[in-house]
Amino acid sequence: MGCILSLISSCAPISISESGRIPIIYLSEAEDLIALDQIRVLLNEAELSENPSPKMLKIAILFAKSGNPKRSENALKLVNPEVLSDQKFIEYSLLKIELGLRSNKPNAAKKVINHARFELLESSMSRKNRQRVLSLRADINNELGYPIEGIRNLTELGLLVENQSDSLKIHNRIWRELASQPFNTLLECAKDKNYSVKEWCDLVRQMRNYQNNRDAQMSLFSKWKAEESQHPASQIPPSWLIDLQKKWPPYTQVAILLPMQGQYRGPSQTFLDGFLDAFYALHAQESSSLPEIRVYDTSVQTIQKAYSDATQDGADIVIGGMRESEAAALSNLTMLSLPTIALNGINNSKILDSSNLYQFNNTQYDEILQMGTKVKRLELKRAIVIFPNQNWGYQAARVFNDYWTETGGTVVDQISYSEATTDFTQHLKSPLNIDLSEERGVNIKRFINSQVIVSPRRRQDIDFAVIFGYPEKARQIKPALDFLCAADIPVYASSRIYNGVYQDDLNQDLSDIYFTAMPWSLPKQLPQKLQYNSEMHVAYKQLYARGYDSLSLIRNLKTLKLNSDYTIFTATGELSLDGGMIKRKVQWANFQNGKVMSLP
Repeated sequence: MGCILSLISSCAPISISESGRIPIIYLSEAEDLIALDQIRVLLNEAELSENPSPKMLKIAILFAKSGNPKRSENALKLVNPEVLSDQKFIEYSLLKIELGLRSNKPNAAKKVINHARFELLESSMSRKNRQRVLSLRADINNELGYPIEGIRNLTELGLLVENQSDSLKIHNRIWRELASQPFNTLLECAKDKNYSVKEWCDLVRQMRNYQNNRDAQMSLFSKWKAEESQHPASQIPPSWLIDLQKKWPPYTQVAILLPMQGQYRGPSQTFLDGFLDAFYALHAQESSSLPEIRVYDTSVQTIQKAYSDATQDGADIVIGGMRESEAAALSNLTMLSLPTIALNGINNSKILDSSNLYQFNNTQYDEILQMGTKVKRLELKRAIVIFPNQNWGYQAARVFNDYWTETGGTVVDQISYSEATTDFTQHLKSPLNIDLSEERGVNIKRFINSQVIVSPRRRQDIDFAVIFGYPEKARQIKPALDFLCAADIPVYASSRIYNGVYQDDLNQDLSDIYFTAMPWSLPKQLPQKLQYNSEMHVAYKQLYARGYDSLSLIRNLKTLKLNSDYTIFTATGELSLDGGMIKRKVQWANFQNGKVMSLP
């Protein structure tokens, strides 16, 4: 018990985890029956004590360590921190911070860690306790969307660790955090007054410019390392830079299997345009390892035949399966002899067993989980979901509904709409119970007082709304919600709501909507703006971006396979590899008076 409660003396050595974090000291998932017996004894002692706060703190710690965080929070509410000794106050604060982060309440954790008394005590803490606090500060800043503040915490933490292994873990964490930042953040960070932070950011910025050019990256790092020999990353490079120097041949012949005729001609050509634009950008960097590109038309032959021909022609990687049926056919091949990137969803458990099949589809699954996580953090519970009655709309609504209900939320209504829907005021009136409110008003006037002024009221069991749709429909849905007394409801949407074009007048009707945003659609998030046709529909722009990113995938696939923590920041989002799934994390933005504003 003494070691648990004595943080200042730091009787237990701190072991930094592979994630670069100081392990939490209180919270546990396992129930501890012995601890529960101790709690009963302490509760009896607390009832008899004139100053029960120290006893209640011990009880809160024991609840946390025995897998009862909620009871731990309740016990902490009975602690008066003002009567605690300095040591106990630190213990109280650290437990409260850990509980706040566990409950997705970073603002609450920030309030505790920035408390004047805690900050005053921080300067006199032992080295190991300062390490713990810096790690927590980095977690809080990252959760709140202040990544560069988090990097400052981590660079300071790196100076306090005592061995090369721990330094490497911290450096890997710094690299991962910076690799997930948009290009404009790296540009700003590269001007930081802190030398260590500045050079970390500048190194990642330079690497981002040559993300698809391995040779150029190795040359750049060698030059940077010689110029900045005293920088921590020069002395102990993060693992990503070490892996960069491993000798493996790049893919030399890429086979692209697309239906280039009929109804898929437009989508296929758009995807191919994006891929080739990325290819020409790589060519402009004078890369010595440009692959040969061959396109096989699957509208005149089966994809199985095209795959076989590509293999015989010497391809060493394949991209294809834009149609759902083609992606399924690829997954059903007896043997996938080549690394294959499928462009549509595959509902087949076989993909889990195939070491060569990778899904890079246009599903909104990852975005919806990201949306759900954000809303959960705001402690909103009850949702309405508005979606188009098309396959992708039903799929998106189902994914959100499943996630939301599985995590304790409630979907109070789901409202589909057709392409022909033009009057969303009438369409949404009944789901919001406005029609019932109007009917009550009519009855009041008829039977009670004809002179009374009655204003309709919407149902009050809605915390937020989710809209799935393209800009044209969303511009009709949001004003309808506002008109139907629901202007105060927060509204969230996926990336399909924004076409990347600044249209202040048209987008006024989207004001106050928060949405997941692909980097290509936001200014300065990429080193170079994509050269798509600005008149294209947003679905085609996203397809173009996916084509552009497909080159990044084949140029970085071997690195991504090394470690699931590795990511690349691309036009469609931050990409990582999880088994056979290419995962995508996007940015956040919202509409403010018709303008799109990037959010942390």
